[in-house]
Amino acid sequence: MQPGRLIGGALLALSLVLASGADAGAKSVHICGTAYEFNNTDLLLAGATIRVAELPRLHAKVGRDGTYDLAVPDHATVTPYIVAPGHHTIYLQTFRTDGEDLGRVNFQTPTDSIYRALAALLSVPLEPNGELRDCAIVSTFSTRNVRDLSYRRFTAYGAHGIGGATAFGKPALPKAIYFNEDVIPDPAQPLSSIDGGVVWTRVPAGVYRIRARHPSTRFASFVATCRPGRVVNANPPWGLHELGRPMPAAVSAHWSGVRLLALRAKKLPAGAIVRIRCAGPRCPFRLRTVRKPGRGNRDLLPALGGAAERLRTGQTLEVLVTAHAHDGKLVRWRLRAASPPRRATLCVPLGNTRPRPRC
Repeated sequence: MQPGRLIGGALLALSLVLASGADAGAKSVHICGTAYEFNNTDLLLAGATIRVAELPRLHAKVGRDGTYDLAVPDHATVTPYIVAPGHHTIYLQTFRTDGEDLGRVNFQTPTDSIYRALAALLSVPLEPNGELRDCAIVSTFSTRNVRDLSYRRFTAYGAHGIGGATAFGKPALPKAIYFNEDVIPDPAQPLSSIDGGVVWTRVPAGVYRIRARHPSTRFASFVATCRPGRVVNANPPWGLHELGRPMPAAVSAHWSGVRLLALRAKKLPAGAIVRIRCAGPRCPFRLRTVRKPGRGNRDLLPALGGAAERLRTGQTLEVLVTAHAHDGKLVRWRLRAASPPRRATLCVPLGNTRPRPRC
């Protein structure tokens, strides 16, 4: 949902980790983001408390700059929510932590009066205490162009919704209501508008997987955990966000044993960044970054200098290529004795940090 044509989510800058995102064996990972007022991205909710529905002892305070950082167990199910004076409690989508920190997990939080006005507009039944009788789920079909932006660049972007999409849940949800271009939930609107907002009201308790359909692009799905009284807002840049463009770059290397003779990147998209990393004992370098290498082809070997001749058995060479609105591509060579280096190619989904076999 895009409040008053303002940006509907807040972002922290994404920093891709070359090898494997957060350590897959870590006991905890971090969830961080920005909390701000619905329809007023300049009002940051300093002093609010972030909690996790499944882990009631965990909490974090929102700082003066509107950001928070909460450590949660790895390989756990977590549903963050916010408690802020004068504002209605909002739950986010349910995440399953999996070896990487989650950034830009933001809270778009209405005041109590705006919450009551929206409930009245949608004819949603309330309990005497003002809470929903059932549950509501909200999300936004958001463009990939804001997935990797900082909070301030996100708020300056403008309309970030994608029109022409529909959404559905499993188990089945009540009829979806799409927001029209005037940012009003409109039962007569058959598809998403440029606003991108969608809402389901009177949702029974349960756990729902929400998916999207569009004739020309793909969106991520998300999980919403509904309980009576909850408002679940899977807001940008998470929720129903458009998936990244495939990375067209091709990375190649030529070896003589473990000596690197050539390292090239071809078909680089505009604005690409190439990060070259050595991991393992006695690496001759740790990280070299080639920024704005130019569109097309680039010889990467000069970035390593004499270090290319000092690579050794037991080390790993990695090249990560990233570009705005694209998935990242990670190419990894493990240097072995008496056999050529073993190559693996992995994908880093746009807005994530952990490489995986495919995006």
